[in-house]
Amino acid sequence: MKAAVIGVGNMGHKYAVMMYEGQIPGCELSALTRVRGVYKERLAKALEAGIPVYDSADLLFEDVESGSLRLDAVIIATPHYSHEALAKRAFQNRLHVLCEKPSGVYTRQGREMEEAAAASGKTFGMIFHQRTFPVYRKLRKIVQSGMYGKIKRVSWIVSDWYRPDSYYASGSWRATWSKDGGGVLLNQCPHNIDLLQWILGVPARVQAFSHEGRYHPIEVEDDVTMYLEWENGATGTFITSTGEAPGINRLEISLENALIRCENGTLMIGETEPELGMPEPEYRKTSENQFAKIKGTWKEIRCEAEEDPYGIILRNFTEACTGKEECIAPGSEGRKSLMISNAAYLSSWKKRMIELPKINSSEERDFEAMFEVMLEEKANA
Repeated sequence: MKAAVIGVGNMGHKYAVMMYEGQIPGCELSALTRVRGVYKERLAKALEAGIPVYDSADLLFEDVESGSLRLDAVIIATPHYSHEALAKRAFQNRLHVLCEKPSGVYTRQGREMEEAAAASGKTFGMIFHQRTFPVYRKLRKIVQSGMYGKIKRVSWIVSDWYRPDSYYASGSWRATWSKDGGGVLLNQCPHNIDLLQWILGVPARVQAFSHEGRYHPIEVEDDVTMYLEWENGATGTFITSTGEAPGINRLEISLENALIRCENGTLMIGETEPELGMPEPEYRKTSENQFAKIKGTWKEIRCEAEEDPYGIILRNFTEACTGKEECIAPGSEGRKSLMISNAAYLSSWKKRMIELPKINSSEERDFEAMFEVMLEEKANA
């Protein structure tokens, strides 16, 4: 499979190197766009070997359309706003697409990318590499098995996305509503928000409080506290920041018969049934001990770190393009996490709780329009 990397920056150049060095069997690096600065050095061998470099994606697609460049797939690693147009043009040329997170800035982009993929019959995948981490795969399996009952409450604190001011100053597009589309929710947290819905399902409603430029001289949010509710009555909080140090990444899930804490590649599971002799909901209804303090019976599950998450994603995508595997993160998953972050922005801007629409419902179109109008107002302010 011949693949091009569109957007050779911090992540794009890594994918290019992996393909050129043969780390992705069955996938050959065949073209690049805009190789500049330090990335010329890091891709020196590929450039010396004659891998074509285009000044723009438009020029690359023109050669594909004229037949002078043969491609089977593209990997999109450009700023967020461009993902939709690039993916749609690739699908029009019957190319497979692997896209960096997020799928776009607003959910309409994600939806239209999915529709273009479906019309082309080609594979559409997202680079949600944290889905390959053994600790999250194990956690998802436990939660979705139902072995500990239904979800009661979720708490996720993600403050280990620390960034100094120089990070935001490294590109004119960074940390702007008009070019970047958002801050920590759209840049760093798509991974966490994807995992949140992958493990627990898409919440029904969101109330969020976003603070713009709290820790950095930027116009977008760098500190967010989100309250979530699911249809089954479960509630949750999601807290993130790029201005706290030392940061933590701790996820706690309270289920009917256990508390699970996920941190540093380890699951700590406090089971209640061994102590209570029955499921907690039943104990709650029948116990005469009015001041019971349930300690739980704790066990620890240590998970190995995944050393090659991006390699797994790229190899899986290559296999998915030939029908040998299912995508670890299909393109349709991009819209789900984007809907949660879009709802969080709307909630903060409108200062009220926002209902998340069902995918492909008429309410989703209203949601899309409302978000796009308000984002445009922010960008033009």
